[in-house]
Amino acid sequence: MNPKLNPALSTERSPELAAIAEEISAWFAGRFAHLETLAAEMLAALRLDEARKLELTESTRRRMKAVAVRALAEHPVLDGCGFIFARSALGTENGHLEWWVREDEARFARYSFGVVPGGDRYYDYEHHEWFIRAFHHGEPALVGPYIDYLGVEAYVVTLTVPAQQGDSRLGAVGTDIQVSDLEAELLPVLLRSAEPLALVGRHGNVILGNSSRFLPGEFVPAELPGTERIALGPDSTGVSLLIAARP
Repeated sequence: MNPKLNPALSTERSPELAAIAEEISAWFAGRFAHLETLAAEMLAALRLDEARKLELTESTRRRMKAVAVRALAEHPVLDGCGFIFARSALGTENGHLEWWVREDEARFARYSFGVVPGGDRYYDYEHHEWFIRAFHHGEPALVGPYIDYLGVEAYVVTLTVPAQQGDSRLGAVGTDIQVSDLEAELLPVLLRSAEPLALVGRHGNVILGNSSRFLPGEFVPAELPGTERIALGPDSTGVSLLIAARP
C-alpha cells in the first residue's frame, strides 16, 4: 500500500501510518477469511430438493448450530453469527435465519426474528444493505456502525459474504461485532499514531477513532478539510483510514 498523505502531515510518519493501514487491512481480511470458512461449513450442511429449493431439516439445523456455536466459542470478538436465507431459495413468503448470539463467555443461544410478513416485529432483512450486497452483488460487505435495536441495542458492525451452492444463490452468511469489542481489537493499533485517526465506513460514518474528534456513528464528509484517507481492504467493504492533521 502506498498512501498519498495530506501535505499537512509529517512525511516522517508516513511509514508508521502505512503500517497501521496494512495491519488493520490484514485484521479485516482475517475476519472475512474466517467468514468464508464459516459459510462453507454451513453450506455443507444444506441440501436442495429436486426443485432446487432448500430442505431445512432438524438434522440440518443441528449441524448449523454446531458450526455457529463453535465459531462464537473460538472467536470472542463475535457477538453473533449465522445464515440468512433468501426467500427465493426457501420458496416461501416467510424469511428464515439460523442466527446464534453470545449470552456470556460460555453460553450461546439461537435468536428468534419475526420473519412473517405483517407479523409482530417483522424483520424484512432482504432490504438491508448487508444482505443486498452479499446476496445480489455477490461480494463481501461491511455495514455499520448502527444501533442493533433487534438484538443487543448497542453499536454493531455486520460483516457478510455470499452463500451460494453451485449456481444457486441461497442467501448470506454473516457475523455481528459490537463496536466496543472492535475497539478492544483495533484501538491499540490506532493509538500508535499521535495523529487523530478514524476508521470510516463506505457511507462516511465513523466506525471507531483514537480521539474524541471522531466518535462511532458520526458522519464525516468525503471532502473534510485537513484530512486524508487511505483505502483499506477488502476493497468491496469501502472502509478507509481517515488521517487528520493535528490542531
